[in-house]
Amino acid sequence: MKFVIFHGSFGSPEGNWFPQLKEKLELLGQTVIVPQFPTEDWDSFTKAGPNTTAKKQNLENWLKFFQEKILPQVKNGEKLCFIGHSLGPLFILHVVERFNLKLDCAIFVSPFFVNPAKVWQYDLVNTSFYKTDFDYEKLKRLIPASYVLYSDSDPYVNKNQSMLFAKSLDSSSILVRNAGHMNSEVNLNEFPLVFDLCTTRLDLNLYQKYLAHLSDKHSSDYVRSRYKMTIHMSPADVDSEGMFHFKNLKNYGFATFLSGSKKWNPHSPYYYEGRVAAKRIGDISRIFLVEKLSDLKRAVLLEQIAEDIKGGIKVYLCMLNQVKKYGQEPDFGIWDYDYLCTIYYDKNRNMKEFVLDSRKPVIEKAKKWRNIILKKATRIFNTKKDIGAFIKKH
Repeated sequence: MKFVIFHGSFGSPEGNWFPQLKEKLELLGQTVIVPQFPTEDWDSFTKAGPNTTAKKQNLENWLKFFQEKILPQVKNGEKLCFIGHSLGPLFILHVVERFNLKLDCAIFVSPFFVNPAKVWQYDLVNTSFYKTDFDYEKLKRLIPASYVLYSDSDPYVNKNQSMLFAKSLDSSSILVRNAGHMNSEVNLNEFPLVFDLCTTRLDLNLYQKYLAHLSDKHSSDYVRSRYKMTIHMSPADVDSEGMFHFKNLKNYGFATFLSGSKKWNPHSPYYYEGRVAAKRIGDISRIFLVEKLSDLKRAVLLEQIAEDIKGGIKVYLCMLNQVKKYGQEPDFGIWDYDYLCTIYYDKNRNMKEFVLDSRKPVIEKAKKWRNIILKKATRIFNTKKDIGAFIKKH
């Protein structure tokens, strides 16, 4: 999806919550355009006094800038979301009406049609944009879904103007209490509500959903690598990530399990959610990579296998020494074919980190290793009978 963020009077792409919103949407693989429209210099404009005229910021210049710089980046048929703040929403209506742009949705923050400002500088630069006689039926066809965010303490925009804006476009209106003009003046340098509205319009894959989940938590516990589609996480997050992907899994799951793993609880929430997911989607496999046959006598391992089978997980056994040469780290999972999760250990078999990787070549390589493992693995249906046969065979 492509997002275009429109700043307001005397604004810039670096102002308010625009940079943070752009970063978070790009992290989800979206295209974000935040143009710098022609604006006056506040100090020079103020020094010239209220009898001056706006030479840069006027409707004609902004429409020309949009036509030359932004319109060529917009393709027919692609999903578009326009986000505007202050004057931005009014200009969006001019743009949509003038160029007949079909949007997926629009988000209007502190919008107005005509707003005699208490500050003369704003009124002078906004005057050429003021309009109330839009073709609203046409606009509602071109903007089928929209949201109006307004505050009850906005010093510049009367809330009645924002409510009229919402009514005219059949927008969903959202009151944000005590939020001023919803800009950096009230330290609103992040705006999670706008981001959440954006994500409701996205068809995110599992990996993107998890990134959005991390972003919602404002997590500082993960670090993106130089590859945008890879993140490194600490061992403390492994259970929460696992429960998230199990709860959101749609089609397919595959994971290995090292038979010599240290203490774990087969009845933990992590494993419980895995069994719930298996019954829901019907296609989750767990391959127990056997490091030594004596591991198959461990009570906790046998309990894990029995509970997984009962929970609907397809359980396999495979000798690790038969497949280790074909891959790298043996403890890995593939989730909905959207990303690979690989666990790395130190020399003492303590988890060092785990890495989520959504790069297609990496996933394809992991799928090949999975196929080798499955080819050499034995499906387990009955813990006593089948495991006994596996031990005897090897």
